Amino acid sequence: MTRKMLLLAILLGVTCLNFCKRVPTLPEPEPGPRNYTWKVDTLNMPMNFIRSIWGAWPNDIWTVGDGGTYNDRLQHFNGTNWSEYNKEKIYCTGSTLFGFHKNNVWMGGGGGWGTHGAGIWHYNGTKWNQYYVYDIEGSYSITVDDIWGASTDKIYACGTVGYFDGKISSYYGFVLTYNGKKWQEVVRAPFLSQFLIIRAEGNNVYILSTTFGNGKRGDLELYEIKNQELNKIYSGPPSFGVSIYALAGKVYFVMGHDVCRYQNGSFVKQFTIDFENFGNKIYGRHEKDQFIRMTDGIAHYNGQNIEYLYTFPKLSISIRDAVLFDKDVFFCCQSNSNKLIIHGRLKE
Repeated sequence: MTRKMLLLAILLGVTCLNFCKRVPTLPEPEPGPRNYTWKVDTLNMPMNFIRSIWGAWPNDIWTVGDGGTYNDRLQHFNGTNWSEYNKEKIYCTGSTLFGFHKNNVWMGGGGGWGTHGAGIWHYNGTKWNQYYVYDIEGSYSITVDDIWGASTDKIYACGTVGYFDGKISSYYGFVLTYNGKKWQEVVRAPFLSQFLIIRAEGNNVYILSTTFGNGKRGDLELYEIKNQELNKIYSGPPSFGVSIYALAGKVYFVMGHDVCRYQNGSFVKQFTIDFENFGNKIYGRHEKDQFIRMTDGIAHYNGQNIEYLYTFPKLSISIRDAVLFDKDVFFCCQSNSNKLIIHGRLKE
């Protein structure tokens, strides 16, 4: 190689190295719009308690409750009407729905083997089938309370195993994971607990739990899974509302009226929801487009301030879950004996 060619190769290498070091900067998201119109649908779900909602598109949405019968506990929306799904007998007393595509939807709850164990069901676009049953010898009740996934081969589920010794009941949380082929247990708590919500960011898995057993409901607790072991990162009274949600690949924690990130072993405040009627749950598209559950309506955080978008016509409505699309938002709600879907759509 001549000296000129060698010099040219070095210059090209340095140029490539400098170019490869450059990381493209993603544009900041715009504040979410607030010009929604609202509609309320009442579902035919007698003797039921609506729990969860998920959809692939605004014209393909599922919602489920953990009561009722196998003919009405699962409902479907086709873009125009809600109707009971009863093509198959849904024995699962559904507590949670999560999916990636119209042909890949998961449901968890009780009712494994029809009566015993926790059931995890799967919808392939044509039919719902019981995919997995989590059963523990000696238990009298098991329920999957939450399913959430980062990808189709990295899905998590959490719930509770109940025991009864003839006098008192005791409950212990558990975590399952799905690797794209099978479900398996990751960890089961050796202490009284009820695992309610699970979210993950990379390899960091977080769980919201409540102490539950011996006839008493105790503190709210947060755990991080490390090497298949549970590491407590927070404990506090139920009056101090705590929740977890995922947003744009990150996990956020509701701590009272503050929204926080968990970084380097501590909770770092991102913003505060200074409203007395805050209902301790948030659903969002991105950091500047977050919907806030209030006890009297739905509010919105656009990265700058918080405003009400919708006020309930009566105060007995409780939001249980939500699913968000580009122009549509759906909230499943319980109102006394009525099961409601509050549908917001952006004005054209």
